[in-house]
Amino acid sequence: MILSQLFPSILTALQNTSFTEWIIFITAIIYVILAAVENKWCWLFGIASSLFSIYLCFRGKLFLESGLQIFYILIGLYGWYEWQYGSSEKKALRITSIAFSKTGLLVFISTIIWFPFGYIAHNYSTQALPYLDAFITAFSIIATWMTAKKQLQNWIFWIVIDAAAIILYAQREFYLIAILYFIYTILAIAGYFSWKKKIKN
Repeated sequence: MILSQLFPSILTALQNTSFTEWIIFITAIIYVILAAVENKWCWLFGIASSLFSIYLCFRGKLFLESGLQIFYILIGLYGWYEWQYGSSEKKALRITSIAFSKTGLLVFISTIIWFPFGYIAHNYSTQALPYLDAFITAFSIIATWMTAKKQLQNWIFWIVIDAAAIILYAQREFYLIAILYFIYTILAIAGYFSWKKKIKN
């Protein structure tokens, strides 16, 4: 799908973008940039972005996304602590790379979460795009935990999740947030190589 089809009348859409979406956009961008450079303040901006996202997602009938934002706030507090005191010496946590088998296990766990979420949302709610939203929700839960643990492979999860979220938000006509997730995808790629370089060093 070409860009002009995915984001029709982008200029008009941005002119009609709500203040809430702009706040989410700005704080979320700061969050990912700070996370990519391993700055603990990323969690503060992540929490702020999630607080505003709860309202936006609920208004767009993305109920699983609303619930996911609440999880983000809680994991944000956990991530803040882990990044400062998560090592065995109660010092700053270091970036680690996990084995392929463990990555596969985390994908399996995410998939187990995905399908029940999608089924329930599809059959028992007015949820928009239930299975796509469920996919993003399930894999984001695991990816956020991986980020809090500073596991390198979290960025691979985020690349896939963010690409899927572009479609989700564009379909609900939240075009600025869709653009945000496009930027997220690029930053996730950059974050992966930034963290990988730090491991080598």
